[in-house]
Amino acid sequence: MMKRYFSIVLGGLTAMLSLVGCYEDKGNYDYRELDVVSIDTVETGILSAYSLMRFDHLRLAPKVYFNGELVDDNQEVPLDYQWTIFSSVSGSGANSVIDTIGNQRVLDTVISRTAGSYLVQLVAKNRHTGVCQFFRVPVSVSEVLDGGWMVFYERADQPGTSDLALIHNPWTKNNVTYDRIYTNLYETTNGELLEGKPVRCLDIAVSMAAGNNYVGLCTDRTLVGVSENAIEKALQFKDFFHEAPATEAPIWYGEHGSGVMSGQSSEVLINNNQVYTNTYVFSAAEGRTTRFGVAKFGEEVGQLAAWNAEIPSTLNYGVIVYDQTYHRFRYAPFNGARLEKFGEQDMEQAAFDVNNTGMELLLADWGRGSSQGNGLLPYDYLLMGKGDQRYLAVANFSTSSPEDTEIGVGLYPLNSLCPNITAATTFAASHVGSFVYYGAGQSVYTLAYDSGLPATEAWTAPSADEEVTCVRIMKYYHGTIYGLGRVPQSDNLVHIATWNDKTKEGHVYQYLINPASGILETDSHYEYVVPGRVKDMAWKFTLQ
Repeated sequence: MMKRYFSIVLGGLTAMLSLVGCYEDKGNYDYRELDVVSIDTVETGILSAYSLMRFDHLRLAPKVYFNGELVDDNQEVPLDYQWTIFSSVSGSGANSVIDTIGNQRVLDTVISRTAGSYLVQLVAKNRHTGVCQFFRVPVSVSEVLDGGWMVFYERADQPGTSDLALIHNPWTKNNVTYDRIYTNLYETTNGELLEGKPVRCLDIAVSMAAGNNYVGLCTDRTLVGVSENAIEKALQFKDFFHEAPATEAPIWYGEHGSGVMSGQSSEVLINNNQVYTNTYVFSAAEGRTTRFGVAKFGEEVGQLAAWNAEIPSTLNYGVIVYDQTYHRFRYAPFNGARLEKFGEQDMEQAAFDVNNTGMELLLADWGRGSSQGNGLLPYDYLLMGKGDQRYLAVANFSTSSPEDTEIGVGLYPLNSLCPNITAATTFAASHVGSFVYYGAGQSVYTLAYDSGLPATEAWTAPSADEEVTCVRIMKYYHGTIYGLGRVPQSDNLVHIATWNDKTKEGHVYQYLINPASGILETDSHYEYVVPGRVKDMAWKFTLQ
């Protein structure tokens, strides 16, 4: 019975297979070949690998074929392009960020990634099928941000935030032949905005070794430290302190000491009307290892000015500040915690009383002092105000002690000599000549203060809509670096920044000057557009 059952089943299957074998498929099917996309770099000028400096342009124009025909960018083809850049190395410490840098067949962009080895990749995707073709090329990026002239500004497109520009040309960086400005370096590098309006930028030379220093960027909201060769954020506000204050409200960031006395120099921060110092040792190799300690204290300390005496090269002082409320200078001894009064002054000999000037400190700079040449023992030049009256006060904090009776060495009434002096917004003093610059309105004026002659108009902005916002002379606080001639065009170059409120553009102009007279040599100059209102400028330290 069972055998008969299997015979019936087998016979049925055989019949079915016979029917299938004889079946004629009369269906209507439309088969289509897949689109073919290919990328070709032959005879395009594309190299097998690239070695670039950071912020160089990279242009790649590969040939793309769609179904065997060369793609014309004006024709309609269902292709989407994406160029990306990412690290070619992996593992611990590798940068895993993938940035999209283009969405057209031809890549033409600035490479802003920091130093490293990368792959630049093109993906050509058929939007109908989702099929992709790839092209990759290795790109090695080197840094170029050592040295140069720093420009610290409030962003025009993001008011209330700050950013940094760097100028490289033969006047601002030794041994270069090119002319370039790098803008918005902080945001480009760190992917974030720097909160607050700019107060000061300062490159403190703690180490002789390249890469071991940092640039301090101080705004009215915070203080950050960025690496000197890449502008990568290395220090947040709290990282500057052993114990950070709860309120971030800086008004000044500076240096104290000329850097040549081991253990004597310090950085200075005035935050929320408190004075902090960080004494450091200038090292051949080691970087920053110390931090701000507790705030200085003292009796009857009023509102402090946004200033400190930066260059005193003596252990007589640890910091010197100015009290706007009580119109007097105060100092803290080297490694001292108290803000003290100076000794009684001999008013028959001193030009003014440092314990009671009767004036408000408006603007200041360090300049010509008791010795010249490689010696860096300058005086402090202070634009002071008493009502509508303006004075140039000159103080010797370089070679004096707190007990000296003639610290105020000069006082010059300015109103009758200086046009628009009550409208001055920026001020710079020469270290080698007896002159100062001040900016007011659209002009910069030069005053030879010991000549008794009126100030002269040294420069006027090319547009009536530009106002002068910052004037700085090329110099550097560090006596050793200065004396070795490492600062390009030291004392012989002036930088003038302006702001045009109509166009929302800043400009920086650079002129060589006669160091004895302050007269600008206008036959040649450099000029740059800055995307914001410039507040401060300074030389960026390098041992090149």
